[in-house]
Amino acid sequence: MLFDNFPDGQSILGGAPFNVAWNLQGFGMEPEFVSAIGDDDAGRRITERMQAWQMSTTGMQTNEHPTGEVQVQFQDGQPSYEIVPDRAFDFLKMPEFPVTSSGFALLYVGSLASRNAVSRDTIRQIIAESDLPRFVDINIRQPWFEKKWLHTLLHGAHWVKLSDEELSELTDTPCKTADEIRAGAQRLGVEYGGENFFVTCGSRGAYAITGGELIVADAPTPNPMRDTVGAGDAFAATTIYGLLSGWDLQRTIRTATRFASRVCGLTGATSDDATLYQSVNDGLAT
Repeated sequence: MLFDNFPDGQSILGGAPFNVAWNLQGFGMEPEFVSAIGDDDAGRRITERMQAWQMSTTGMQTNEHPTGEVQVQFQDGQPSYEIVPDRAFDFLKMPEFPVTSSGFALLYVGSLASRNAVSRDTIRQIIAESDLPRFVDINIRQPWFEKKWLHTLLHGAHWVKLSDEELSELTDTPCKTADEIRAGAQRLGVEYGGENFFVTCGSRGAYAITGGELIVADAPTPNPMRDTVGAGDAFAATTIYGLLSGWDLQRTIRTATRFASRVCGLTGATSDDATLYQSVNDGLAT
């Protein structure tokens, strides 16, 4: 949970798991987001935004560390991120409510918070105690990623989402063609875990790989195109929404690529425009 600071001076609320939770709330679901903020102005702004969006704050923690912050830069239209260390989300404690199927349908886990040993231990404990099907979102943001985390994150995971570049980096193989992506996903599953994979490929669309079957969805051209910040998170949120709504995988990833394209028309990853989310139920999937 953090603010993305853009070169033009704008600060947009973000962070991959938060973006996913925000989008799910926009779709009409009820996510319980577990993260931490500082006792500072940025933390208070986050709480106010969540309450205005009618998001639950039960899972939010406040600690002595400052609220998360990222400096976003662009080169040839592609964003890069300087993620400031030792922020509130790096020091997560266990939530005060049970992380089981008695209250929830799915456990979403982002990878960035594993960069700090405190949050990493908490994430490991949540995974160990939860009986929920797990959706793992891999976001490699160097220098804040280590392959050794994958055994905890992916072992027993039902769904894994990552980009083609991240898949290539984790498997040390090219992942450009459909056959390469299928092979890379299978190799990742054998080495670390994960049953079903969603691989995003930017303008080339996305793939779902399940049981050796490969499902493809194209990516429409964003109109307008502002930036790609949060596009992967939009894809992940729509995919989760589709899975929990009982959609087939073709409809799920086709809708996800289209919603991600819409988010590319925003500055930053989140919007409080309810009509953006209503479009998913009003025919974006067909």
